[in-house]
Amino acid sequence: MEEKTTINGHIVSYDQSLDQGIRYLKFKITPAELKVFFDEAYYRGSAAFRDHMGYNYKLIHNGGEYQLVRI
Repeated sequence: MEEKTTINGHIVSYDQSLDQGIRYLKFKITPAELKVFFDEAYYRGSAAFRDHMGYNYKLIHNGGEYQLVRI
């Protein structure tokens, strides 16, 4: 099921099964690191990253919103 949340002022949609990736973005990295991910997704279309558990994700910029997917 598709969920939406706001992270650092950005709307992020994600599948409910990706809660771990959302928690990583919200609580496990510094604001400076978070800004890098959102800036890269905005300017390059996407930003890939790995969370502390070793799962790979991609933050994709879709117009005014972002989407988190597992890769």
